[in-house]
Amino acid sequence: MNTKNILNILLVLIVTALAAIIYYSEEESTLLEQLTNIDPSSVNKITIKHNNHTTLINRQRQNQWLITRPVNIEANNFRINSIIKLINAPIHKHYKLNEIDLNKTGLSNSKTQVTFDNITFTFGGINPATGLRYIKLNNQVATIEDVYYPLLSSHYGTLVSLNLLPTDTTVANSGIEKLILLNQTISQDENGLWQSNAKSTADAIAKTIDHWQHDQAFGVHEYLQRKLLGEVYIYIKDQPQPITYILTDDDPWLILARPDLGLEYHIDIKSYKNLITPE
Repeated sequence: MNTKNILNILLVLIVTALAAIIYYSEEESTLLEQLTNIDPSSVNKITIKHNNHTTLINRQRQNQWLITRPVNIEANNFRINSIIKLINAPIHKHYKLNEIDLNKTGLSNSKTQVTFDNITFTFGGINPATGLRYIKLNNQVATIEDVYYPLLSSHYGTLVSLNLLPTDTTVANSGIEKLILLNQTISQDENGLWQSNAKSTADAIAKTIDHWQHDQAFGVHEYLQRKLLGEVYIYIKDQPQPITYILTDDDPWLILARPDLGLEYHIDIKSYKNLITPE
């Protein structure tokens, strides 16, 4: 296992742990004063700015989110809801602007902001004595636990849904119409019956379609150009162009890339036969 793969695993574990800490800390957050008392469920738009990159996220329906910039793709709802908890994050200490040195706290030249609708939080550096991060809201500066910044400062792929296909493809009459895989093509005949040019059984075809509709990656990362091991095409009803995945690695796990989105999906290698070369 090379160093890059090890780093990817560590990143996934760290981000997942941070999201879990945020998500399950509601009871603890009531013990201290909060940044605001705004109801997180009222938020409909999130704008993340980090290092001159902007990510826009919009609520579609209750707890369902869509990334609209830099690409249009479903978001990881668990992680988005974890970020929103920043609104009610517990404050360890707060200051007025004239009571603190913005240069020393990293707030005067901050490169990271997150806006929930029209409320903007600006991130500063970490207090070396406490390990808490400085954050500015309006004319107040506070220190909070440093569990939000790693999610906001990561590549936007960290906030992308782990699903391989849009959620709507699991709904009847709006899903997969055709699969072109490495070892076979699966499609519907004029009577709506599924068939394969590899003479797979009806049960095997149904399982393959189900895997594409419901299997998930364990991590989504920024696309890195690697060797080309093959391509698969998923045709979706009412979409003129297929979703194209490029197979770029199969050891120690499966990597399916979408260069058009600048993303790659890291998947358990056991899914190789289910998704790429089903029997």
